[in-house]
Amino acid sequence: MKRMSGLLVIVLAMFAVVLTGCQKNEAKEDRAEADIAWQMIAPEKMKTVLENDDPADYQIIDIQPEADYAKGHLPNSISVPAYPVDTEKLEKLVVDNADQFKDGDNPIYVVCPGGGGGAKRTVSLLIDEGIDESRLFIVENGAKKWPYKDDQKLWVTE
Repeated sequence: MKRMSGLLVIVLAMFAVVLTGCQKNEAKEDRAEADIAWQMIAPEKMKTVLENDDPADYQIIDIQPEADYAKGHLPNSISVPAYPVDTEKLEKLVVDNADQFKDGDNPIYVVCPGGGGGAKRTVSLLIDEGIDESRLFIVENGAKKWPYKDDQKLWVTE
């Protein structure tokens, strides 16, 4: 009987290890690591877009938190305060706003605080929502390192 109890404990322990291992394998993959041909746009090129193109010919999604967006953002940008886009709630915010970017074939520029993971996660979600990958660009270095903050035509504060 004692031997049977010991065997039962071992079997239950092995079962627990298998279940725990399965849960780890089911961990959510980071969208920033998705196999996407990320398109980056340098600040200098984005400056040219802002200075020369009609705002009707492109869209800018700014995912900075609301307080950061109020401190400064690119002109004509649409605030979708979802940064860092790493929870279901923040992902849902991007998805819920995706419809306003679906129409047309104009470029869409994504701005996040640092130009990295948050922007990549946003791009990944927008692709999942049916927006053509070729339209999506990430502004390199993000809002925090935007080099044209002294120019009111290139940086808006509230």
